[in-house]
Amino acid sequence: MTNVLEVKNLKTYFFTDEGVVRAVDDVSLSVEKGKTLGLVGESGCGKSVTAMSISRLVSPPGRIVAGEILLNGRNVVPLPEHEMRRVRGAQISMIFQEPMTALNPVLEVGFQIAEAVLAHEKVSKPEA
Repeated sequence: MTNVLEVKNLKTYFFTDEGVVRAVDDVSLSVEKGKTLGLVGESGCGKSVTAMSISRLVSPPGRIVAGEILLNGRNVVPLPEHEMRRVRGAQISMIFQEPMTALNPVLEVGFQIAEAVLAHEKVSKPEA
């Protein structure tokens, strides 16, 4: 079966005044089409930074320093931010750990999901 996601030797480091923090250090994984992968580990082991790296959402002082993130065979690490914005939501997305920040409790869930679909797909509001 074909891998839709393949991460090879990913390294994401944070460059702080106190030194370099190697939050993700040589992680490799793959996800086949139709399969699900869960990242499990103790607090602080790099699960969230790995997921943020895959989505290219790591903010300074952090940055991906090595490795490849192949999404449908295309390495997204060197993509400019404007191209990466087209990839996020359309080809890859992330469910954040804190549910209260993921959905707005004063808006209907259907509206919020449709809003995301409309941002990435050429469909009408009723279709979304």
